[in-house]
Amino acid sequence: MKAALLGLLAGCVDIANQGTDWQALSAITGELVPEVGPDPDPLPAPCSLRIATFNVHFADDVDNLVAQIRASTFLAHADVLFVQEIRRYISEPTSRVSRLATALGMTWAYAPAHTVDNGGVHGVAILSKYPLAATAMRQLPYFDQLNAEQRIALRADVMLDGDPLHLVDVHLDTRLVPTDRIRQLNPALTDVGARMVIGGDLNTLEWTWVADAVPLTGEQAVVGQEQAKIVDDFFAYNQFERAVPDDVVTTRAPIVSMRLDDLYSRGLPVTEGAVEHVDGSDHWPVWFDLDRCQM
Repeated sequence: MKAALLGLLAGCVDIANQGTDWQALSAITGELVPEVGPDPDPLPAPCSLRIATFNVHFADDVDNLVAQIRASTFLAHADVLFVQEIRRYISEPTSRVSRLATALGMTWAYAPAHTVDNGGVHGVAILSKYPLAATAMRQLPYFDQLNAEQRIALRADVMLDGDPLHLVDVHLDTRLVPTDRIRQLNPALTDVGARMVIGGDLNTLEWTWVADAVPLTGEQAVVGQEQAKIVDDFFAYNQFERAVPDDVVTTRAPIVSMRLDDLYSRGLPVTEGAVEHVDGSDHWPVWFDLDRCQM
């Protein structure tokens, strides 16, 4: 496995920006100022912890999104929810992440990655029924390509009866070859901790890109470029496990019927997990259950 990963990293192209170290959310100011919600009401920590990830596609209709989550079978019972592509606008009285989290009875940490038009920002969030501590973010390596955006990783410790579990939420670039996807992802695992959960929208498209713009599909594609499985191998080498089958689909767009989203755990065993068909976005959420009491 190590040899395969080292081979994958051979022949890399230059990264336009290597990103940053982890920065405490409390130290970040300006138009990309993060948000951290208040501690939730105390709850006993469960033996089975459910974590989910959901790209909410801007969360333009928070009330509908809340209704869809509440009506779901599995996502409704998530203890921790990673969210990607959630926006905040200065024209709205409160942020979308705060409305979503409050309606679900959770606290939150939100980090914008970049600005968008009309006074908005676009980023990722971690929602939790349990207190969050040590919130931080880091800019991930930036690749200068068509429609490039700054990508970030958001981290927080979920406190379970005073026992921290490290969490990292990511949203990676779309037009990356496998080598560069691993290079962008790798810093999200660095300097976090042994017992951790990482996940989000990994954008593991099966296509090979020409000039970062045109996808090669079918017989034109380079053999062996199944990016989701390559990312799985990377996490397995770093001692993470996952739960959903290889061939599940996490996006609703017929032209992109692929596994773009996933969750990985290190230090806590995964007992079960799946993709759930929940409306409100162009992605399906992924969830898994972790056993905290198995010694």
